[in-house]
Formats: sequence, C-alpha cells, structure tokens
Amino acid sequence: MLFVFDPDRAAIFLVAGDKAGQWSRWYDEAIPLAEARYAEYRAAKDKEGGR
Repeated sequence: MLFVFDPDRAAIFLVAGDKAGQWSRWYDEAIPLAEARYAEYRAAKDKEGGR
C-alpha cells in the first residue's frame, strides 16, 4: 500500500497490491502509478482552489 499526506495533512491512498514473490517488480510498477495518481489529485485540488 502506498499513500501520502497532502498539504492539508489528509492521507491520500494511492496504490495497493500483492507483493508476494515480486517485491522489486511491484515497487517498479507501483511507484510511477502512485506518482501519476498524486499528480492528478493535486491538479484537481489546485483547480478547486485548494492548497
């Protein structure tokens, strides 16, 4: 599970999955996905006028 706290200190859940037997591969795929999802979240918040 990957999550981040936004500037408002809200926990934002980004990615989850089963890492069994493929730790490195899971992170190689999940981190770019989490970064993209957080960028989308921030863009939406900025459009709303949020922090």
